This record gives sequence, C-alpha cells and structure tokens, in this order.
Amino acid sequence: MARRALRALAAAAMLGGACTSGTENNGGDAEDFQIQLGEAITNNIPGFQQALQRLALAANGNPQTGVTITPISGGIQAAVGVDVNGDGSLETTISGTLIFLNQAQGLAGGADATITGVSGGAPQDLQAGGRITQTGANSLVLTDGQLTTHTHTRENDLEIEDANLSVTITLGLPSVTGTADFDFNGLRGTLTFLPDAVNGFRIQVSGSGFTTFTVP
Repeated sequence: MARRALRALAAAAMLGGACTSGTENNGGDAEDFQIQLGEAITNNIPGFQQALQRLALAANGNPQTGVTITPISGGIQAAVGVDVNGDGSLETTISGTLIFLNQAQGLAGGADATITGVSGGAPQDLQAGGRITQTGANSLVLTDGQLTTHTHTRENDLEIEDANLSVTITLGLPSVTGTADFDFNGLRGTLTFLPDAVNGFRIQVSGSGFTTFTVP
C-alpha cells in the first residue's frame, strides 16, 4: 500500500508542478501563455518522471537521494527532490501528504492528497489538493483537484479547479486523461489531458481569447 500511495502522491505532484514554471510574466498575453505552458510541460515532465521512479524505489525499501518518507496519523508524508531543468541537481523539493479515508482499504477507499509546499527553484506560493482513489492495480482517479500558485520572480498566477483525471501509472511514464479548468493571469479555459506514446500524456488547451493548442 505504501508503494501505491507514494506513486499517487508523486503523480499529483507531477501534474501540479508541470504547470507552474515559465519564462517570464505574460501579462495575460495569449501568445506568451502558449510559449510558457509549452516550455513548462516539455522541461518538467522528464524530471518528474525520474522523481516518480525514485519514490517507488524508496517505497520498496531502497533509500534514494532526495526522498524522505514519514508515516503520520492516518497516512503518510513525503518529500521528493526534483530536477526540473535537466541540469542533474535536485533544485526543487515537493512535499505532500496522503490521508486515507479508510486505512483498512488504503487507496481503494480513497485518500485526500495535499501538496503542502514547493521549495527551491523559482520562489512561489503553491497550494494543491484533491481526492485520489485507486481503481485498479495501476490506475488512479483524481476528483475535485485544485491548484493555486503564484511565482514571485515572474509574477505569474495560475489557478486550476475541477480537475477530474484518470491516471494509469507505470514507472516513469504515467498516462493521464481527463479535464481541468484554469485561469492563467486572467486567461480562462480548459486543459484536456490526452494519452501520448512518447510522453505519457499531452495537454490540449482551449478557451476564450486564444487559439486552441496542444503541448508538448
């Protein structure tokens, strides 16, 4: 159960973190928004996939650099270092908790997931959460996912709400389908997660004030 719980937490962290970086403040400009989101997804996914692998290994009793696991009342707390820019250093740490609704059932009974903090990298405030339920040996469903982040160096604001996603997890390559609503510096729309053979998933972005596009 611990291994599956940690994979769930890592998947939630990956989805949240993949949408929080960028090049510079776009001031609500749709063209820059597309560039920033594309760069964020392309740059972040490999690092988060590698972090997912280290979490799974640590959960199986093989200590990993940059991974800390702590049992807490009703669930687990974890922190994992992530290389978000591909330079080989774990410059960002994502911390979070999973609280089981029924410990006897584990993730099959549902768990409230919370990303409690992000440190390192671009200074930012981030809160995220949602309910994760295991629906199969390697399948998870996220319902009512929420994320709010503000990046101080770039003055970007991102809000994600009503994220309802299905995640099929294999080591290093989660496949994601589903939708989430977003507001990025005043640009509002919908993120539609689609399966992709190379990256595990891609995101179609549609909304008011810009042309629909897909990343990566």
